Amino acid sequence: MQRGVARSARKLPASACNDGLGVPGRMRRQSERPLSMASVPKLSNGEKTALLMSVALAGVLLEIALFWRGIGRARRFAKAGRRFERRLSARRARVLILGDSTGVGVGASRPEESIAGLFAADYPDAEIINVAVSGTRVADAVTQVRKCLEAGLRFDLALLHVGGIDVVAGTPLHRLADDCDILMRELGRLAERTAWLGPPDLGLAPLFPRPYAWVLAARSRAAARVFAAAASRHDVVFVDFSAPAHVVHFRKRRRQHFAIDGFHPNSASYRYGYAAARQMLGLHQQGPIRTAR
Repeated sequence: MQRGVARSARKLPASACNDGLGVPGRMRRQSERPLSMASVPKLSNGEKTALLMSVALAGVLLEIALFWRGIGRARRFAKAGRRFERRLSARRARVLILGDSTGVGVGASRPEESIAGLFAADYPDAEIINVAVSGTRVADAVTQVRKCLEAGLRFDLALLHVGGIDVVAGTPLHRLADDCDILMRELGRLAERTAWLGPPDLGLAPLFPRPYAWVLAARSRAAARVFAAAASRHDVVFVDFSAPAHVVHFRKRRRQHFAIDGFHPNSASYRYGYAAARQMLGLHQQGPIRTAR
């Protein structure tokens, strides 16, 4: 009997021996066999190169798309900025804030945390007039000054925030030098003292990917030399935030000193810049604003 059973079992069709899922055992065992490397098509050197280039190109295109998305976000961020101003009928001093988005205070949590707001908190008797506009270049700041002159305004102190847009746009250095001299001369007619708060090393801004960040770092250093030379010729205090000591500070704290758009300063950065400007100007909290040059 045992022999007959064994014989009949051998006659059973393969489809009858399944794993309960309707898959024949023999087919299942064959499907579980690993594919041999011989079954994987081999790529030629040319195909490998083309594949690598396609992957690299896709990465570059993604980086570019993210970059322009960040640029758009920074522009929208700048449009939402609100300038700090304070007009007083009785004042001991009049202070002008002019220049670009850093004069507006874009990136600060509140207008009071911009440099204009911080200055106003320390000098409650000072009138603060703010004519800064986001996107301003050095040449545009000349127009801001001339409008104030045409309005018959004069100031004890001018705080100039300009230069960053020229760095990003790559304004030719020879033209930038001419624009700086014009701006310094016009400011000399408008304010008793001027402090120029220069842009930082923009290569540190999280918005800019490498290698573009390296280009901006080189532009920042070159422009800062032009700014410093013009300020020196016209007896203007220049705070160079692209100097090595400041670069080290910002590099160690990149995420702490830039706003959510990865380009504009935040409140912490404005506090840092204000402290540096006060030190350069020799100002003392709650003390008078000295106008003597």
